[in-house]
Amino acid sequence: MSNRGSEPDADQSRDMPPPVELPEELVEESDRSINIGGAGAASGERASVFAGSEPEPYVAVLVTESTSESEGFRPLYEESFVLLTASSDEEASEKAREYGKQQEVSYYNENQELVTWRLKHVVEVKRIEDATFDDGSELYSRFFRNYAQYSSFEPTLADEEL
Repeated sequence: MSNRGSEPDADQSRDMPPPVELPEELVEESDRSINIGGAGAASGERASVFAGSEPEPYVAVLVTESTSESEGFRPLYEESFVLLTASSDEEASEKAREYGKQQEVSYYNENQELVTWRLKHVVEVKRIEDATFDDGSELYSRFFRNYAQYSSFEPTLADEEL
């Protein structure tokens, strides 16, 4: 996920709970990617119930939401496009949900307010048709009818700052 805040200061108030971190066994040190099951799962190797066919690339669209009990806090949402490999649509959907849940985190922002990010919704999981990954390879597309609604939440179309 995106860089969502700073680590709590060492001298933070003693009555504030510590931030919630992902367990280290979920994070691979070399590239900070998160293990979401399948071949090579870290602790507790598990055989995929979807084993049998050759894995293919998928893209998952996830929406996460930030919340806080701080006065005046405005929720922020993140739409992310995640590359997955899976042997079936069902396995890809399961891996997308697992990935989203593993991205959930709590931390203190620069004002020492606890902020929590949670998976709000897995919007879509689609197999990537053109898996060449060259210039111009299409990773994801979708159709919509109401451009006004789309532009109402897309900050770059209105030059809105987050």
